[in-house]
Order: sequence, then C-alpha cells, then structure tokens
Amino acid sequence: MGMGNREDLLTAAKHCLEAKGYTRTTARDVANAAGVSLAAIGYHYGTKDALLQAALVQALEEWGQELGRTLGASPAGGFAAQWDRVIESFAANRALWAVQFELLAQRDLPPEVRKLFAGAHRQARLGLVELFGGAPTGAEAQVGALYQALLGGLAAIWLADPDGTPTGEDLLAAMRAIVR
Repeated sequence: MGMGNREDLLTAAKHCLEAKGYTRTTARDVANAAGVSLAAIGYHYGTKDALLQAALVQALEEWGQELGRTLGASPAGGFAAQWDRVIESFAANRALWAVQFELLAQRDLPPEVRKLFAGAHRQARLGLVELFGGAPTGAEAQVGALYQALLGGLAAIWLADPDGTPTGEDLLAAMRAIVR
C-alpha cells in the first residue's frame, strides 16, 4: 500500500468492514490486507476494535462529505430531489449501512461503540441541517433529529427492500399529509 502502517491499517480495515462486516473481521484479516504484522494494530490503534471503530468513523465522514458534494452540486429540485439522491447513495454505500445496523443490533453493544455512535449521531444532526438548507434558529437540533430519523429509517427500509423504499416525492407527500 505504501502510505505508512497506520494509514495502511485504516484503509485495510475499511475494506474488511465492507467485505466481512464488523463482527466477522479479524485482526489477522486486517493485518494481512494491510501487509503488516498483527503487532502493528496494537502499536498504532491499541486494539482491533479501536481500529475498526476508527475505520467506521472515517467511512461515515467520507460518506457525509460525498453526500454534501452530491447535494451541493445539484441543489435544484428541493426536498424530494435531495432525498432521492440520499436514497441513491445507499446503493453506493450498502456495506457502510449494513455495518452500522450490524453494530446497532448487538444486544450488548460495547460502551465505546455506543459512545462512538452517540457522538456521531449528535454531530450528524447538525450536518444534516446544513446539507438540507438549514432550520429556524433554535430548532436546529429538532430539525436535525427529524432528518436523521428519516435517513436511518430510509436506510433500514432500503437494506431490506430497495424496490419498496419511498421516494423523495413519497416523503414530501407524507409530510404534507401530516402537516394538514
């Protein structure tokens, strides 16, 4: 790989997460994919789980940046078109969503992973408000939570039934029906 062991491990961990998921990825899988010794994981990250968590955080950040570029590149179309682009992003990032749901479904989610998700979700709420065009002053957290609920729910639906996932127009019609 040639970037340096730390970066090689992070890249390899992202590939392993995509290919095998979180619970089936072993330290040996990551070390082999990175072309380094098992000891390099301990040296650079402490544990395999810390490495996989760092890889997941980086993958989520990359997805968020890509989504921001996608939504920013074609802001026309409003709410429905933006959500259609979000739904399209699920196909390109299926493994990322599958890993998140795999972790969230664990009965005894390790405290450090729970903390990781909690922090990422809080940060994501504000990022989603920015991506979708803001919120009234003082309502950013609530609007962000609504966007996050839509995002997570749509991802779950898409993972189970891609063809049955509501479209952006479906979401807009539902929102209008609720507000009436």
